Amino acid sequence: MKIIKLLTVCILFPGVALAQLSVLRDTGTGQPIMSSPYKEVKGTPYINEFNEGTIILLGGQVVEGIQIALNGYEQTLEYKLDGNLFAYSPENLKGFFYRDQSEELVQFTSDFEIPSISKKRFLQELETGKYHLLKYSYKIMADDVTAAYGSQSMKVFQMEEEFLIGIDGKAFILKKNTKNFQEIFGEEEAKALRIIKENKLSLKSETDIRKLVQLMNEK
Repeated sequence: MKIIKLLTVCILFPGVALAQLSVLRDTGTGQPIMSSPYKEVKGTPYINEFNEGTIILLGGQVVEGIQIALNGYEQTLEYKLDGNLFAYSPENLKGFFYRDQSEELVQFTSDFEIPSISKKRFLQELETGKYHLLKYSYKIMADDVTAAYGSQSMKVFQMEEEFLIGIDGKAFILKKNTKNFQEIFGEEEAKALRIIKENKLSLKSETDIRKLVQLMNEK
């Protein structure tokens, strides 16, 4: 299922970009980033490199055409403004989206509460409906296993991913088995188990998980 969201944006006047940046400044530009604290760590903390995208502020205001990147280690959205770098936490931003190299829409939201995690996270929306399929991409700092024996210990950024099912404003981490299906699907647990059995789905496959959520959303 493709996610389609329509945004009404005024493009009739040449000053619209300046107007949007004015909204950004008026509502708060986020936390300024002075320099990277990860110069001694191999790799990048970013989930994606900087792309031209759109951010959605807490008040619903939309700011387009801004360079953004998700910092998976800090779990903040970083953006460039006037030659400077700023960051928004999930508590201070409703979401953001951009198009990847294949021109596919990549959309993130911070609307869901995750009961098992104390803070909000930016979650990628893969499927929408009664049940939302969400991907939580983040990075951890791990030991560099490629470092030569006896050399100085180095750290490297390592990508991690988890899938969540969102319903009624809450998102539950999907385990590799069906042990928490009752918590996620409630009265529809039996339906979810039947779909998995009939379609021979694996909870270790993103394609299969998407199919599960698509079928759960069918009336």
